[in-house]
Amino acid sequence: MVPVNPADQSSVHHPDLVGLGGTPRPAWLEVPAAARVPDLEPRPFSDDEYRERLARIRDRLSQANLGGVLVFRPSSVEYLCGYHSMERVPQPLLVTRSAAFLYVPDLEIGRALASSVADTVLYYGYTQAPTALALVAEHTARALPDGTRLAVEFEHTSTPPRAVELLRRHGVELAPGDHLVEDLRLVLSPAELRCVEEAAVATQRGVEAAARAAGDPDATDSVIAAAVTEALLRDATSTSAWGPVVVAGPRAGVPHSSWRREPVGDGPVFLEFAGAHHRYHAPVMRTLCRGGPTADAQRLVELSQGVLDAVLGTAAAGVPCADVARRASEAIVPLPDDVVFHHLFGYPVGLAHPPHWMDSAPFHITVDNREPLREGMVFHIPASFRSFGRACVGLSQTFVVESDGARVLTHGAAGLIPV
Repeated sequence: MVPVNPADQSSVHHPDLVGLGGTPRPAWLEVPAAARVPDLEPRPFSDDEYRERLARIRDRLSQANLGGVLVFRPSSVEYLCGYHSMERVPQPLLVTRSAAFLYVPDLEIGRALASSVADTVLYYGYTQAPTALALVAEHTARALPDGTRLAVEFEHTSTPPRAVELLRRHGVELAPGDHLVEDLRLVLSPAELRCVEEAAVATQRGVEAAARAAGDPDATDSVIAAAVTEALLRDATSTSAWGPVVVAGPRAGVPHSSWRREPVGDGPVFLEFAGAHHRYHAPVMRTLCRGGPTADAQRLVELSQGVLDAVLGTAAAGVPCADVARRASEAIVPLPDDVVFHHLFGYPVGLAHPPHWMDSAPFHITVDNREPLREGMVFHIPASFRSFGRACVGLSQTFVVESDGARVLTHGAAGLIPV
């Protein structure tokens, strides 16, 4: 287990609590136990780390001449203020140059007290959720400095179109804020990196559990998926945003097929999943093999390992993504006509909320991205190759970019695992 750094511990935070639109203060906030709620769940990062994140987004606001940013993407809300909940209604965070306002249903006040460092938590009645965006828009318009623009992530599915309409109706001048926060998240801090390392330990538990389950001659893909899930959750602080994927036989040759209580026969069994620690992810693809590998499977193994070796051997701080992608592309030329591959040689991972761990800026390792890699970026290499409608082999690693190369964070060799 990765040790906890004492410097990363958070202090108790007591935000101002304000009812939106005259929403009454819940009586249960006055009971003695309410005073202890902020102590129930220490945040995974220090107060200084949250202050530094907010300072960096405020620097971006200043540089872009923006008065604030209204963040709807749940992972970016958590990144900036720590707030997270199992509730999925929109719960945005407004960051201005001087304050941070978190908007939640009153049922989520406790989660805000337990996890958030926002200055003010504004709440509305839980049954008001369908119309609460109007209250959020009204308050946002009042909280912005006069004459300033508000950044909103227009392109992400977490931003309700209705919210954009209501903000404009209240006279707010909107500016594109796509990836304003997510670009900051691309480089992980040492404390964030420790979370990914802890997640990688859980990921390996899942791999080992899958191999044990697949050793049963009567195993189904669902039994293997259940074993993976139990292993990932047993000592976890959070669940994964996606998966697990488990599929075998010809169905594995159809991308993104998964378990459906099918018996597992001889041949490759494709797995994809991620352990998570405080919602930081460390994905892998692994391939089990019952019986000896077929010629088809061995051909796919060689393609997958070629991509892995090329990416891990080329990636380093300062190297353009396009250079890494070109080297990986050369390793799989010529690609057989029957083989399905996406030509995405890496995507950033770290903090993520459902529906997927691909929950960051689209800074991908592709031939079209000429931007250089930076130290502290973390990527998953999705080296999965499918003979369409016949078989799949996926061998992957999650790695961190360092000054002199790539350091693999996930555990275990990337090769067929005999069961």
